[in-house]
Amino acid sequence: MIRKIAWQQLWSKPLTTSLLLLVMALAVALSVLVVSLGSGLQRGLIAATEPFTLLVGSPGSSQQFVLNTVFLQDKPLANISYQEVTQLRANSKLVKQAIPLAFGDSVKGYRLVGTEPEIFTVRADNTKPEWLRLSSGRPLQTPFEAVIGQDVAKQLGLNLGDTFKSTHGTLAKGKEHPEESFTVVGILADTGGPYNQAILTPIESIWQLHAHGKDLSEKGDVTAIMVEPVGFGQAYTLAAQFVKRKDAQLVFPAQVITQLFNLMGRGEKVWQPIGYLLIGLAMAVVLVTAYLATVNRLRDYAILKALGTTQKQLYSILIQQTSYVIGLGALFGWLMGFGAYIGLAHALNTSSAVIMPLAISSASVQLTLLCIVVGLAVSLLPVYAFHRKAKQLHDVMN
Repeated sequence: MIRKIAWQQLWSKPLTTSLLLLVMALAVALSVLVVSLGSGLQRGLIAATEPFTLLVGSPGSSQQFVLNTVFLQDKPLANISYQEVTQLRANSKLVKQAIPLAFGDSVKGYRLVGTEPEIFTVRADNTKPEWLRLSSGRPLQTPFEAVIGQDVAKQLGLNLGDTFKSTHGTLAKGKEHPEESFTVVGILADTGGPYNQAILTPIESIWQLHAHGKDLSEKGDVTAIMVEPVGFGQAYTLAAQFVKRKDAQLVFPAQVITQLFNLMGRGEKVWQPIGYLLIGLAMAVVLVTAYLATVNRLRDYAILKALGTTQKQLYSILIQQTSYVIGLGALFGWLMGFGAYIGLAHALNTSSAVIMPLAISSASVQLTLLCIVVGLAVSLLPVYAFHRKAKQLHDVMN
């Protein structure tokens, strides 16, 4: 009965109640959106680096190196000799696997990645299947064959048996290599990361395209080397061997991403307080408006009391009304914020190298629950204000 009265009285002024819900929902939605985007981006970046335990390449910016190799963004660093691959493979006490990668060309903006068949055996960890799996076709065998990512197949309309030419550089309108055509022999299953936008080809294809009359009896250069160490300790032993080298560098992609997150964290430290401030302001608006509404409803409460409603029941009605506004506002806000995140994440996933998970983040749920708990706690303020106002009226009447 009390709940029914509280609900009916709350909606006796629908405009005021609707505005209260909207203010609360918008504040929560914005905060949930910011938190979800940060969490989704973090999970997407970390997932993309999992197949790349270590990377070896020429000296230069480690961020640029990782962005180019892992995320297929930015310009590649200078090449290093294939001899580096041979030496790493010979170091069997420390190195389990070393796979060369060669960059520099593209197909309508999608990166051409020269590599070797061993790349199809790479796993993020032993509990997961191969990182690169075929949804159709077969693996690479001879030069100028291509295995393309899902996004490449969809956006360029390529199917098994189709042919295409590459362009020099990473721009969509680069200079075309007219001498050779690539044939699609395989299409990758969804990688859940940047290599949905990759075009894999035997590394000999890259060497032949850039031979310019050079002798191809020896192996050419590579841009990066994916290195899987024997174990955790061996990874750091191998890294120590590269510390003093000036002709090559070894990086842990996960560490580089952590550094990028630290930079992003500075921005997050600004946005999070803004989100909390918005929620605080929304609650303040809700409580002030609830107080004013309570004062305006003193006549209604007086009638209820005359009909036999106790003081305790009146307080219960007030608490329930404020709780409804805060609870429903937080719920609608979470739905709006998460819905906005799904829309933005889907748009970014189709146009960027980072694949953000379309899933609920625990941080957004925790934030919403915090809003509800704090809101319920401060909902006692209108009750206290009502108590004082009612007491003042009682004193005046007596």
